[in-house]
Amino acid sequence: MGKQKSVPISDSLSALDPAFHCEAFQAAIKYRKSHSPKNPSLIQSLIVEEYGDLSRRLDRAEIQESTAVRNVLKTRQLANLIIDDNGDIKVGLLPELIENFKEHLYSLGPERQHDSYRQDHILAALCALRDNRDLVLALRKISKPYSHKNAEQIIRDTLQLPSNAAVTDALTRRAALSAWLCYLRQNVGSCFATAPAIIIHDAQPHAFFQDIDEILSTGRLKRTFGGIEYSAPISVSWGAGDLKRPIYVPRSSDFGTTQLWISPGLLEGFTSIGILDVEESAKARTQALKTIIEQILLKWEGSSPYFFVSAEDIFSAVIKKHLGITSKDLEDYANRPREMIHGVILMKMPKSALGSGGKGEQCARYYVLMEQAGSKFKELADNALLKSWEYTVASFAETKATFSSWNFYSSLGLNQDDVNGIGPCIYKAVQRQLDDINAQVKEYQEQYAAMYGQVRYMETRVRTAGDSEGQWLRAELRSLTNEFKTIQEMRDAANARAQNMASLYSLLVEIYDAMFPKYFQEIYDADIHEVMTGPYDDSPAGFRLVYKFGRANTSQWVPILNANEFIEALVSFFIATEVEITSSPHFEGLKDILARIVSSIVAHVRTREFLESSLIRMARVHNTRIIQNPLDNLDKVEKKPWVYTSGGSMEALVGCYFGLLQRPTNTSRWVESPIELLVYLIDSIKQMPPKEQAALAKSMRPALLMHSPTHAFLFTPKCKRFQELCASDAFTYTWVRDTVAIPMQRFASNIVLDEAKMTYLISLLAEKVPITYRYRFKEVFQRVYGTMSPLDFRAYLVTTMQEEMALSRGGNTIIQPSEIDAFLYAQIPLISRPQVTECVDAILHEMTNVDYDRIPEIMDLLDAHLSVGYEHDIIGAKGLQGLIKGLLCLAYKRTSLPWDCHKQIACAMQKLGFAMPAPILFADTNWVKDYFGFTANPGTGNFELWRFDVTGTEGAPMSMWKHWVDGTQREPPWGIYIHPHEYQR
Repeated sequence: MGKQKSVPISDSLSALDPAFHCEAFQAAIKYRKSHSPKNPSLIQSLIVEEYGDLSRRLDRAEIQESTAVRNVLKTRQLANLIIDDNGDIKVGLLPELIENFKEHLYSLGPERQHDSYRQDHILAALCALRDNRDLVLALRKISKPYSHKNAEQIIRDTLQLPSNAAVTDALTRRAALSAWLCYLRQNVGSCFATAPAIIIHDAQPHAFFQDIDEILSTGRLKRTFGGIEYSAPISVSWGAGDLKRPIYVPRSSDFGTTQLWISPGLLEGFTSIGILDVEESAKARTQALKTIIEQILLKWEGSSPYFFVSAEDIFSAVIKKHLGITSKDLEDYANRPREMIHGVILMKMPKSALGSGGKGEQCARYYVLMEQAGSKFKELADNALLKSWEYTVASFAETKATFSSWNFYSSLGLNQDDVNGIGPCIYKAVQRQLDDINAQVKEYQEQYAAMYGQVRYMETRVRTAGDSEGQWLRAELRSLTNEFKTIQEMRDAANARAQNMASLYSLLVEIYDAMFPKYFQEIYDADIHEVMTGPYDDSPAGFRLVYKFGRANTSQWVPILNANEFIEALVSFFIATEVEITSSPHFEGLKDILARIVSSIVAHVRTREFLESSLIRMARVHNTRIIQNPLDNLDKVEKKPWVYTSGGSMEALVGCYFGLLQRPTNTSRWVESPIELLVYLIDSIKQMPPKEQAALAKSMRPALLMHSPTHAFLFTPKCKRFQELCASDAFTYTWVRDTVAIPMQRFASNIVLDEAKMTYLISLLAEKVPITYRYRFKEVFQRVYGTMSPLDFRAYLVTTMQEEMALSRGGNTIIQPSEIDAFLYAQIPLISRPQVTECVDAILHEMTNVDYDRIPEIMDLLDAHLSVGYEHDIIGAKGLQGLIKGLLCLAYKRTSLPWDCHKQIACAMQKLGFAMPAPILFADTNWVKDYFGFTANPGTGNFELWRFDVTGTEGAPMSMWKHWVDGTQREPPWGIYIHPHEYQR
């Protein structure tokens, strides 16, 4: 094999084998390790690290994305390298670090195209830190949290530190730097915050560091404009990460291809809580975890041939079994009332459970172990500080200037006619006290009148009495006069109180209305997942009520988790504010009356009638279904006073975070076709002022905030073809149709699939079929005849599966039509073995950065491995990409290159017709790996909206959004925040 023998790879491995790329990459890793210096520098070791074994385990377990894990690990290590133990930033290290980073910028490994933008972001950040002294100063300003245990724990979680590690300024700066270097991606339900957060994080690092400094030093973010202060407390939650990600498991003795137990995240989680022995090797722990998980899965509820589990389900089931408790035990424990004690909500735990290993103690341990295992699992793929900041910013989406706009307000019933609300309770209590006072006034008045007659009679007698009698009568008159004045004063005082009481109801409601926001606040809660939606529609964002105890220190605020805590928080509020209210001049002399009114309110809010009415009021206000007996069916109630879901307003968030007195400018419209959507995007750019167009073009990552009817994301008009369309003076619709849509549609329709190619595609598709259906799938499609276009082939597959009962379930085929479309897009056109050499040579010569002197060596490598037999003499477009990357690994004897091989291979193949035409990419979805774009569907021939990888060579149709692009549903519309200067700090 000549020169390439120094990179050991099996001579029996065919170039057509899908495993060729992976094996070549692993061979290059081994070669690098064996030929690297004995004592490489810390920088060199960090930069070239590929996390090969870790990545393979992550990809096989299919729970956490390996691209996210590599990014988190690398950015954490870079932060530890750049900031020393004293908290100083080693600026002098940056030039060497950057040069090494550039040399190994793009990995050649499988699926490493998803790392490209992450690597680009790290490099841009390092260069900015090297060149901008203000950024260094901003980072140096950040110091450890002050008296905020939750913030300290976020620092530990970010850096994977033990729970007893002391948080220092140095560690805090490392966490902040790693959060900036890390690539920000969206978790469920937070798109309205993620999109603007990405712009701040990537393009406005000064603002990002200011925010980090503020939330760590004060425990909150604050914005003041228009004379109003808005505050968002630090999110102590950094989300669920991939804990709730559903994993398909076939119900069979071997669980098919399922390999949950090799998940590094699960392994770390179970090791951290002692269920796996930390002293054992990773291999031994993996085997032990396999045994544990298999025992759990074998007893999983249900009878269907498959089921879905999540990492959270696995942790929960194993920990419950370990502690000897059931779900019913946990439910009973969770429903125990919690009380407000010294301003903190504490769990009531029976003495019998303490230290006795009782159910209560075991349930308490369950929650502690779940939190610990979940955190260790999430730390692998998420930066805790980065996510906490994002979710803190998210709270600005529900910040409202007036209390009457709050979700919480609608539950209280402060109006006089709100049945069983607080308002009628206050009114009745005030009215009772007023009636009592009026009765007193009447009684005093009667006594006054009677005493007045006696005084006048005595005055008459004194005037007519003699000296001896007069002396006695004058003494009696003085006594009567004093008593008369006393009654008069008591009458006047009671009358004054009655006058004050007449306006007491409205005054109390007004005071409570002003005081509620000092004691309560609605904030974004990343841990709320009460409404399930499709995978590409954002679930409604969750917001939770917190009780603030009237304190500014956010570390002392407590989230309200259930009905009991909601009631106890209200009781605490009314009792705590009584003293403050009575000190007001308006309530002079009414202290005892207010005490009785507060007692009435407290008694009322503890009633079942009040809580039930609050749930009904909320349902009416939000136009949701009123549940019968809501207190007995709380799981069915969508909007509760202490927790609710909302779409999350990006408009409100942008306005509040950036201090806009008016709403950000939003152009919007509904569309009747994907072409119309593309035309809308192009025309929106054309209509921007020239200065803003120029500024957008100069930006490294040009982005405008955009939203579909159900998702907020980033419009990134940097695709070369998109820019060409924007530059044209032709009528946009016609130009797009004739130069983009129609040529794309012709490409797939002109492809011819013969029997060998169709058989090859079916063999690859069979691997995507659930294992319980795979045998029948192969049997049904074991032979195909003639020739077909991709459109006919897709129709044949779908129709056959629909007619074959064994290949359908619940009215759906075992492989969705959209899955077939995505598969065809990645595979066509197909080439046969004799064509491979010519195709590879053409692609290499088309690539800009390939060293042409190496091409003969690469072709020799190809010939050697192409001559090896393989079951199929055909390779698809995806396989051809992998083949070329594998050859580059062997020829360059490297695992990474300074130029983007993924993009260059993709562009060359698209240009030469060896892959589907390059799509029109236009947006960053915020999701882990996807970008929005337009292409012609090779399975239907239609011009459609798709999601793609960064190279545009893999994708899938956004079929679940069809009704938003075909005109069948007009509201809500698509929209673009067209002026980027409105969301800059």
